[in-house]
Amino acid sequence: MRKNIATLTFILTAFGLCSPASATLILDSYASGSATPNTVGGYAMTDFAVTNGGNIGSGTTTVASPINGSLNFLDADNDPMALTRNLADNVNWWNNGEAGDYDIFTTDQHLVTILLPENTFAFSFNVGANLGSMGNNAWLTAMETNGLGISSQYRFNVNRDNTPGFGIYADNSNGSCSMLTSVTIEPDYWGVGNFSINQGKCATSVPEPSSLALLALGLIGFGASCRKVID
Repeated sequence: MRKNIATLTFILTAFGLCSPASATLILDSYASGSATPNTVGGYAMTDFAVTNGGNIGSGTTTVASPINGSLNFLDADNDPMALTRNLADNVNWWNNGEAGDYDIFTTDQHLVTILLPENTFAFSFNVGANLGSMGNNAWLTAMETNGLGISSQYRFNVNRDNTPGFGIYADNSNGSCSMLTSVTIEPDYWGVGNFSINQGKCATSVPEPSSLALLALGLIGFGASCRKVID
């Protein structure tokens, strides 16, 4: 009886019917003055549209994704938080290599969480600050739906001459299906912007007919053994 249970457990595991594999979030960084790559971790990125226009200087708690849904800014208590809209070309301390203008969002708060829309595989952004060197006192973390995320604080330097870029993506190469859910950033007197994103849905893997047949035979054999034990 125990042997049959072990055999069945092996069969279920082999066909992915037990616990799903965990994914991993991977962080790439880009030097200040460099344009963000068109792909992050193999994911094709879509830039956010420049939307602030006449709304320069106004506050916003959400930013529409160019694909679906929106970003939401949260404070340290996870309450909605308004960041000030601006254009990168209007901020003399923002140093980035993008050819065109784009939105950035500024604040004097220490910590902001960017809550991402559903089905986000990858997200990229830049961080700048109107201050002298912070050393490596600025930091970021990120969370995902299936895995550990980037739980330890990744520390970096940001200042008037340094506007680093970051790309974070879910590594689903092991067959898992995880999504990036949020990014938390903590400098001070700073801005975040130049957003781009990849959103999609995980492909549903269906076992081949031969695999299903083998699984069915295993279950039938297990049931027959159980009947013999009962008899």
